[in-house]
Amino acid sequence: MVSQHQAQAAELSHAARRAKLREAVFGDKSPPDALLIVGAGNLFYLTGFTGSFGALLLTPDAERFLTGGIYATQAQGEVADIPIIVNPVLKEFGETVAETAQELGVRTLGVENSVSLAWLQGMRKPMRKAKIRLKPVGAPVEKLRRIKDADEIARLRAAARLADATFEHIQRLFQPEIAEWDLAMEIDFYIRRQGAYPAFETIVVSGERTALPHGKPTERRLQRGDFVTVDFGARLNGYCSDLTRTVVIGAASPEQRRLYTAVLDALNRAVDAIRPGVKGKQVDALARQTLEAYGLADYFGHGLGHSIGIAVHDGAGLSFRDKKPLEAGMVLTVEPGVYVPGFGGVRIEQDVLVTADGCELLTHAPVELREFGG
Repeated sequence: MVSQHQAQAAELSHAARRAKLREAVFGDKSPPDALLIVGAGNLFYLTGFTGSFGALLLTPDAERFLTGGIYATQAQGEVADIPIIVNPVLKEFGETVAETAQELGVRTLGVENSVSLAWLQGMRKPMRKAKIRLKPVGAPVEKLRRIKDADEIARLRAAARLADATFEHIQRLFQPEIAEWDLAMEIDFYIRRQGAYPAFETIVVSGERTALPHGKPTERRLQRGDFVTVDFGARLNGYCSDLTRTVVIGAASPEQRRLYTAVLDALNRAVDAIRPGVKGKQVDALARQTLEAYGLADYFGHGLGHSIGIAVHDGAGLSFRDKKPLEAGMVLTVEPGVYVPGFGGVRIEQDVLVTADGCELLTHAPVELREFGG
């Protein structure tokens, strides 16, 4: 439960983020008169609103939050520091947005590049009637979200602690004859019992199925000699964690140990390399080079990691596409994996915070090879 002090601190954080956004957008050479934000994640980041339908209208010196009647009461509680406009039941939302912008003297309205074509088509008529031109402004909020502030980092730490606690809780279920589906349900139930939500669809795979990076849990029962991979996260107070661990039921075979050792080596080397100024693609390449030394690079078929925050995949991170230098305040997953068809696979994932001189682990569940049910 969020205390009054925490709510006030969050309110200040939201206002500070809106100030940074104004500086970024309206300080441009040819800025729009106003900016309209409609993406759910961006609305939460800027206002604290947790509903699925709303819009934030920002000018250099004014702001309005618009929503429908279904969220009127909720918005009053979550967006207490911004004037709220509730769209009438029998009126198109676009008309209310256009009228509100017109009242604020807007002639050019900036829109995010993430809005859908259907949304743009729905806004065309009311904006034309109000004589307001829509102007694409790129992704200014997403750029701000790359670097987490103190409030976000505190929430991410809490979500990571819950992921660690969840892994500790489920270890009793790493036993022969436990079904993948039962293990996945226990993960989800435990997270919900702590006042959070699963951050994404929980992955539990075993045996040869661990060669499926995003395999779905089935009624398959764990057997001695199985690899078991669990990949889950908690969404707590709006922010996500993402944790993967691979264990063995019974005694690990020499080949299982070889795969696990390779992935753990790639993980540790990658984490050690993370610091401001290093490019994400360089860290990804280092992990692949490490796996290559074990003859396993061809079995690593995804990026090394991604940004994490309000969304599980919250932007750029650690892949061959990430050419920008890492910056302090970024929070990333590091998740090398090896997937051998017909045999099985290993993935180990940590959540890390980029600091001024390196990085800090946010997840602390054990990463050494664990054998259960022997």
